[in-house]
Amino acid sequence: MKTVFEVVSQEVLPCVRALVAKKLIENGFSQKQVADKLKVSQPAISQYKRDLRGHRTGIFVNYPRLLEDVDAVAKRVASGELSMEQATTQLFETCRTLIE
Repeated sequence: MKTVFEVVSQEVLPCVRALVAKKLIENGFSQKQVADKLKVSQPAISQYKRDLRGHRTGIFVNYPRLLEDVDAVAKRVASGELSMEQATTQLFETCRTLIE
């Protein structure tokens, strides 16, 4: 059985990154700009966009608060208010409180 930390890091955070990437693209960022903000490669962003990576967003069905937090974090990352490292920490804490 996986620990909470394994589930969050292996399943939830990739979905969160994909959702944030898609939100940034919707707000006019290029894949390269999104990759720079998220500290990943441009091909990773392409895979997020095409649902080849981080596509198991069905795990959020029972956690609408997490989706709301992803939206809020995406806006803050887009504005430059948060780095992706800070966003990941914030979202990890949200996940931890939701699962407990």
